[in-house]
Amino acid sequence: MKVEPIVDALEAIATVAPEAHRVLLSPRGRALDHRKVMALSAVENLVLVCGRYEGVDERVRDFVDEELSIGDYVLSGGEPAALVVIDAVVRQIPGALGNLASAASESFVDDQLEYPQYTRPEIFRDRAVPPVLLSGDHAAVEAWRTAAARELTARTRPDLAARGTARSDDMAPLYLALLHFPVYDKNRQVVTTAVTHMDIHDIARSACTFGVRRFYVVTPVHALRELSARILEHWGSGWGASYNATRKDALALVGLTEDLDHTIVDVERDAGVAPMLLVTSARTHRPTITYAGLRRLIAETERPLLIVFGTGWGLTEEIIDRADHQLPAVLGTGDYNHLSVRSAAAIILDRMCGRQEDIQEAHP
Repeated sequence: MKVEPIVDALEAIATVAPEAHRVLLSPRGRALDHRKVMALSAVENLVLVCGRYEGVDERVRDFVDEELSIGDYVLSGGEPAALVVIDAVVRQIPGALGNLASAASESFVDDQLEYPQYTRPEIFRDRAVPPVLLSGDHAAVEAWRTAAARELTARTRPDLAARGTARSDDMAPLYLALLHFPVYDKNRQVVTTAVTHMDIHDIARSACTFGVRRFYVVTPVHALRELSARILEHWGSGWGASYNATRKDALALVGLTEDLDHTIVDVERDAGVAPMLLVTSARTHRPTITYAGLRRLIAETERPLLIVFGTGWGLTEEIIDRADHQLPAVLGTGDYNHLSVRSAAAIILDRMCGRQEDIQEAHP
């Protein structure tokens, strides 16, 4: 599809709804899930761009805010995908359902499937309704539903169960951003660094391990975002998806943004509130919070946390000064202090939210 009519339509919409959020339905996009549905339901004006035939002119992507996919399969056009998005989003808007509680107990809320449903008759071909559901004991029924939902999720959707248990329900949502601009080079000049495959893969795996909700690769270079998108497409729906399913799960967390401000906006859309910004750097010798204090903060606050990592020779002072907190630097035993950012990210995530079980020494 040609770029001109699509952009003309978007610009016409902007004259009446300048703050409209523009979404392109695309196999390259982030997979639609419950969290994204909730975020979109809070948007006042939503524009869905539907491709057709072989999709849209590549330059259309410069005029949308994000891309979404409804699954790893091919449709003739984006219209059915748009209907899925509309139905999922509209039912989350207050007043769309007759009972507000209906949407709160459905599948995928809290990363869990809904409990099994039963109707009459009580016995059908030797299969009976669980007796507890006929007992009239509301507390017992609720306990059964909770246990049944947990068991059903673990049995039929282990990937969903793992995502739901990776972080406790009472812990703050956690997001990561890997910033490629503005950062310093070794001469203290502000530069833009290259995006590397290894950073994307390894930090995504750490993020998935420690229950991070979203990992953003942040670069202002359009060509680098396109390259990253092709990497993600290969592992998300290409040959790599069947070759290594666990890598696919990790890379599904990756989002691509052009700068820190757009990243913060995306986190706010996803979590419903602006995130607390935390930074870390090998040069950070004036931390404002300890890791023990951070663990307490994660347990006590409901506000999302966005941890920003720098590339090159570290984050600029401009970025560090914007942070709500500076984390202690990862220091070794000597003067050498040149960990890769992916190594530092894994260490910091473990300090923040890894299990703190005592290690018992073995005695002969």
